[in-house]
Amino acid sequence: MRFLVLLIFVLVVIVTNAQLVQQKVDSLDFDIIDTTYVQGVPNISDFRWDTLYLRTSRHPHFMINDTEKICLRTPQFPKFKMPVPGNPISEFGWRGRRIHTGIDIKLNRGDSVYCAFDGIVRVSRYFSGYGNIVVVRHYNGIETVYAHLSKRLVGVNDTVQCGQVLGLGGRTGRATCDHLHFETRYKEQPFNPRLLIDFNAKKLNSDTLLLTEQSFKFSKKNSSKKNHAKQIAQHNKKGQAKVHVIQKGDTLFSLARRYHTTVDQICQINGIDRNDILHLGQKIMIP
Repeated sequence: MRFLVLLIFVLVVIVTNAQLVQQKVDSLDFDIIDTTYVQGVPNISDFRWDTLYLRTSRHPHFMINDTEKICLRTPQFPKFKMPVPGNPISEFGWRGRRIHTGIDIKLNRGDSVYCAFDGIVRVSRYFSGYGNIVVVRHYNGIETVYAHLSKRLVGVNDTVQCGQVLGLGGRTGRATCDHLHFETRYKEQPFNPRLLIDFNAKKLNSDTLLLTEQSFKFSKKNSSKKNHAKQIAQHNKKGQAKVHVIQKGDTLFSLARRYHTTVDQICQINGIDRNDILHLGQKIMIP
């Protein structure tokens, strides 16, 4: 009987807290999008404020009927900052049989991870393969995702500014080395962050982003496999890489022993996971 009473009390507390959070979210000012600068962008409060998941169930069918123009800089929100200063080590697109929904950027454990634009934190939690993750919804309808953090420094519903430290870099979740998994999403769907950012120049490609239905396609042309082949060719041309062709019996562990390196270093330079299956004839770069 005591257990039943305690269970009912806990359920009442959970429901009450959920209602309070939703009331706070409903009171947040999302109606500050200036349609003079942002055309075709829905009021972002139309999308359910889900603090647990990247993608909600309210909009299961995604469709863009026309080109949507999103202003990345406005007089109200003129700033942008790179999440981390490092270079990409794994691209957006197909990775073997899985889809990689963001870009991995090199960092060292404990490095600061910065908010790209002004916004409000929608998710801050430990989440499956993402590890410690922070999701920020920005006032133009775009969301940015920061994953594998060693520590989160912001909480749900926090108002954050461009350049504010959201957390510290790490390798929590499914990660083979310290890096930031960075995603850009619109209407809950991921698109290639390179449409938004010039990672070489460390700045926005433009003050305006044009998105079409094609922007959200995972093309085989942009697959990590093809980018990896291009990377091998570049390293070979410079004489900077050893290339091992996978033969029967090869494993990441045996390659690490043979070439006096580590599994993590092999995974990092090839943009693969330690649990990925190696195939006969596959070319692996050795650091």
